[in-house]
Amino acid sequence: MRRKELVAYAVAFVGPLAGNAVLALLGTFQREWGISPSTVLLSIPAFMFPFAFMQLFSGTISDAYDRRNTIVYGLSLYSIGGFLAALSPSFGFFMGTRLLQGIGYAFVQPVLLALLSEISGKERLGLVMGYYGSSTTAGVALGPLLAGLLAELNWRWTFVLIGLLGITVLLAMLALYSRSGQQEAGVKPGAIRRQLASTLRRRDVVLLSSSGFAAFVSFVGVVSFVSEELGSGHLQLGPSEIGIALSVNGFSGMAFSPFSGRLVDTRGARISTSIGFVLAALSTLLLAFEHDRYWLFIVALAIQGAGTSYVWAALLTMSVRAHPELRGTASSVFNSSRFFGYAMAPVILSPVFVISGFAWVMAICASLCAVALVLVLSSARTLDRG
Repeated sequence: MRRKELVAYAVAFVGPLAGNAVLALLGTFQREWGISPSTVLLSIPAFMFPFAFMQLFSGTISDAYDRRNTIVYGLSLYSIGGFLAALSPSFGFFMGTRLLQGIGYAFVQPVLLALLSEISGKERLGLVMGYYGSSTTAGVALGPLLAGLLAELNWRWTFVLIGLLGITVLLAMLALYSRSGQQEAGVKPGAIRRQLASTLRRRDVVLLSSSGFAAFVSFVGVVSFVSEELGSGHLQLGPSEIGIALSVNGFSGMAFSPFSGRLVDTRGARISTSIGFVLAALSTLLLAFEHDRYWLFIVALAIQGAGTSYVWAALLTMSVRAHPELRGTASSVFNSSRFFGYAMAPVILSPVFVISGFAWVMAICASLCAVALVLVLSSARTLDRG
């Protein structure tokens, strides 16, 4: 059983590598194709919008069909997209490969969460979600770092590596997981609509999904515009230095995620989310008022990374408790919503950055943490400890 969990964590690690690797490549792509850093940032929504939208259906399909094969299908598309990205002759072609990767990983993320909740047991659910958070955050941390380091050779190697890792975890899934026994005939449009409608009528699912949306707008807004500020602001840093700064955020989250998972199991999800959002808001406000020193970025990003680990360990646990009869569908709705927040962050916050500057973006991100916490605390207390 633990071997299956380890493979699931490896699968969780691979997806975020592609999601935000471009944050360390803004200057590289600007020189490669003569485009602005703001244009490069559009490759994040190009990955995230199809990723968020298709998640509405992938978990539901896995409820009716088969979790393992749904994940394998998604990893296949994701890996192909990585190899094609490495061959991109233009930024337009690259954007197309990002869309393909987003669609592919949409058939992985929510299904993986449902799968982990089934094999972990209730007494370990928070801890397992904490380790899951460590895995995804490791991908978040290493994505920009690897991209920044490999860009010194050739940025294309980043996406070759991503494709190879995708194939590796796909083969591991096939080796350790068997079919769940569900039948393909169960996948019908009417059944999918009914499952989605049933899940969307759950007040707690809506509250948690809204909180996840606000949280990801905030968290992604911070790392996206920290990347922009470090590269084009007063400091004028290169891709490797930007990658190191962003990796601190991820490594901090990775280190704290097991502790946050244990806190969810022992003290409840509400305490974990409260700690997480307070840490994230304070670190973001620190950047709003003082952002001219590289070491300060490192400290603030480390604190924010710790905060996000407490937030996601709790929200992920609560999301699979919100509708246990259709946990795949509930995971789909929650993850689709929060990753729409990921996709929308550059779209929502870019005009603020252009008009009012970096400090105002950070202030808005801090405010969104408060909004997200209020939404979580409005959900049923029964979700706190299952």
